[in-house]
Amino acid sequence: MSTTIQTSNTVVEVHEAADLGATRRAVRDAAVQVRLPQAQTEAAQLAVTELASNIVRHAGGDGYVLVRALPDAGGMEVLAVDRGPGIDERATAVAGVCRTVGFADGLGVGLGSVHRLAMDFDLYARRSRGTVVLARFWQHTAPAPASALSSGGVSLAVVPLEANGDAWAIAREDEGEDGDEAFLLVDGLGHGANAHRAADVASSIFAAEYHGDLALWFERANAGMLQTRGGVAAIARVDRTRNVVQFAGVGNIAGRVVTGAGSRGLISRPGLIGTEIRPPRPHVVEVPWPAGSVMLLWSDGLTSRVMLDDYPGLIHHDPAVIAGVLHRDFGKGRDDATIIVVQDRSSGR
Repeated sequence: MSTTIQTSNTVVEVHEAADLGATRRAVRDAAVQVRLPQAQTEAAQLAVTELASNIVRHAGGDGYVLVRALPDAGGMEVLAVDRGPGIDERATAVAGVCRTVGFADGLGVGLGSVHRLAMDFDLYARRSRGTVVLARFWQHTAPAPASALSSGGVSLAVVPLEANGDAWAIAREDEGEDGDEAFLLVDGLGHGANAHRAADVASSIFAAEYHGDLALWFERANAGMLQTRGGVAAIARVDRTRNVVQFAGVGNIAGRVVTGAGSRGLISRPGLIGTEIRPPRPHVVEVPWPAGSVMLLWSDGLTSRVMLDDYPGLIHHDPAVIAGVLHRDFGKGRDDATIIVVQDRSSGR
């Protein structure tokens, strides 16, 4: 069993050219955290400057840059998110097409250069609906996929630079392509430092004491969180042997599994963790998980009706891009907000 507690995103609002320096500093800080070599750090700073310039020039300054360190994987991730006029949908079908799109007047290098600088690149845009661009940078080369499941997320505090009261983590129960994985999303009550402490305790207990039993984890988390203000949480476990998702949630954490046949909601039971000595009694449900499925989990910083229906082709993009689009469009803006996206790649997508 190996568990990774995921880092939150750093957000830099981009409204004018003066904000470009802050995006470079955010990238530099993440690069130091993951010990990114100088060449990759410089490439990341050049790329984020171009991405932020595009937000100013082409989206009217209506956007932001998200930076996330990936210390366990030895890399960092940049998402440029805007609500501008977007790009012709045909430009998102093949990443290389972005070289021909009219975005070459920022630094004179354009999105094509960002594509070449980044070790991982993806882009999703719709006319009049905005654009999300992903660029990742690694210490050496992009790591080989550890399993057939690919995951990503966006997690932001409601107040920039404040401690995030949400947390998420991934437990890989078995090694290899067909290994089962579990995904935790926890939301400490309220926001700020006390909410962050509650979420941190819950995720630490997940890292130390989760061994495949969802109900048992809630019992242990409840006991551990009694000295905090408490919170809500959900675990979704992808059992790839039986092709099902096991889900248990307490409180207002929501989820959805999307397949070729439609979608199924993942509903948490009412309640709180860490506020009463008697632990809550979560109900474990199972939902089919055929090859090619996608799962969404989100905290109540997003609206309850997060859907993929209005985003043609988005389901085929990188999970971080999917998360960036949905966080932008469904975030309430008045609470810490997290969305996790899990994608099954065994269908060959």
